[in-house]
Amino acid sequence: MKTPARREPPENTIPLINVVFLMLIFFLFAGSVAKDDARKIEPPLNILEDETIRSTGALVLDPEGRTFAGDVEMTVEDWLGQRKEDGPIKLAADGSLKADELEKVLKDLKDAGRSDIVLITRRGSK
Repeated sequence: MKTPARREPPENTIPLINVVFLMLIFFLFAGSVAKDDARKIEPPLNILEDETIRSTGALVLDPEGRTFAGDVEMTVEDWLGQRKEDGPIKLAADGSLKADELEKVLKDLKDAGRSDIVLITRRGSK
């Protein structure tokens, strides 16, 4: 009498699917938790070529012309003194800020010897 060939059970792929979905959820969450220091202002609309510039670490100007680093109000000189990163100065100004208030802050930065300033804006709707 011939014995039937033994069949191997199929591989269980459920744990692999679970891991893939957990990784998907992790990366969706990790990508959405980026810190944004300028979350309390409404930036002016403009078309940017590079939308990866974020306001993390930026000097934030509110509608009254006050300057903030994160949630702490401070002067431009104090902010420059405590700044640790190299590269251009990021400036996030409220869209309703008067031009002369923005000009004062830009003059303070220029007087401090900084000319590498990036004004953070947001892409407008088409």
